Amino acid sequence: MEKNYNKELDFVLEELITEYKKQFKGIKFYADETPKVVNEEVSKLTEEKFNLKDWEVNLLYHQLLIDQNIVSIEPLAISLGGLLFKNNGGYTQRDIRLNSEKKRIKNLEEEMNRNSFLLMVFTAVLAIGTLISAWDFGIEIWKFYF
Repeated sequence: MEKNYNKELDFVLEELITEYKKQFKGIKFYADETPKVVNEEVSKLTEEKFNLKDWEVNLLYHQLLIDQNIVSIEPLAISLGGLLFKNNGGYTQRDIRLNSEKKRIKNLEEEMNRNSFLLMVFTAVLAIGTLISAWDFGIEIWKFYF
């Protein structure tokens, strides 16, 4: 059985956007507010929320890197394409769009098959009518000369 990781990928992108926003909130002056590594923070949140193993989270990062939604894994940073992709709905919305496109193509193919069948029937009826007309015309010519 194949597992669909779209929710997890969307969650990682959302957390990267949140961490990106946190980076620009200002400088922290207190020792107890030492900055955490984004990679560790997002990995921890993803593992806890979806009950994933460490290797699964790494696979999510590599998939995001292949899709060019993150710039690098160390340090973990989201790309502009990743920001735009997440704002357009992310992986879940992409699958919805792909499924609706597949349904639309299937409907078009069914309609095209039906129309081609009807065109074939129309052509057959027209051919039979033409043959009958030619036969009748041939008989009239035969009657006229003989």
